[in-house]
Amino acid sequence: MITITQDKILGFAPLWAPFNGFSLLFDNPDNGLSILQQNSERMKLDSVSSHPSLKLYQAFVEARDRIDTRLLTNTYLFCPLPPSSYHVTVWDGLNVRHFPDGNPSGSETWEGFVKNLPNTFDKNSRFTEWTHESPLVQHPDWNITFQFGSLYKWYSGMGVLLEPADQESARILKEIEKRREALYENFPVKISHSEYTPHVTLGYFANNESAQLATPLVSDWAKIFEETTKDLTITYRSISLYGFTDMITFFKTQ
Repeated sequence: MITITQDKILGFAPLWAPFNGFSLLFDNPDNGLSILQQNSERMKLDSVSSHPSLKLYQAFVEARDRIDTRLLTNTYLFCPLPPSSYHVTVWDGLNVRHFPDGNPSGSETWEGFVKNLPNTFDKNSRFTEWTHESPLVQHPDWNITFQFGSLYKWYSGMGVLLEPADQESARILKEIEKRREALYENFPVKISHSEYTPHVTLGYFANNESAQLATPLVSDWAKIFEETTKDLTITYRSISLYGFTDMITFFKTQ
């Protein structure tokens, strides 16, 4: 644990390491996207935190700040993600932590595709055709609404678990889960995965020791999140394929 005693230093800003991969995400309702680079066909996830449809995201930031961001960062080495990167993953694809043995025909490999993102990211690529053609992506309007469920800390990070806000959303979630499993089964390579838990990641701890030190406080922090997010919901209507090069840079094709 690092505690700052120098009165000329307020804290530390996280520097995010390269981490390439691709996943299916719910499109945020504000459609917050910006050009990833000049003359690019790729758009970067860049949610507008003041947008009315993102009040739940705004509440997450408010609750985090009520805890005291500097306490989280300087005492527990918690590196908060910027709200512009908040998202909900639907299906975990591949990332640099795991590469499959099988590859599509041709000289390119899954490893090369992932390592060379975003340059290899193309909706017409044979590396992305399975996900683009999935009923998860092709569905015309999911219209699923979530609300705050609980604050959850795992060994390396902390986030908000979401739960369906009504019975219809609960039904839609079960349909999404079935189609998610079908994509895993039909994908050309096997990807290990766990039960689906919709969530928004708030940030990561720099090490497991700092995360463990924060554990006794999570229940108190959860009460703050519950109070701040009361009666707020967020509605997603579509799902798209996104690539990423670190934990704050997610992009999709136009």
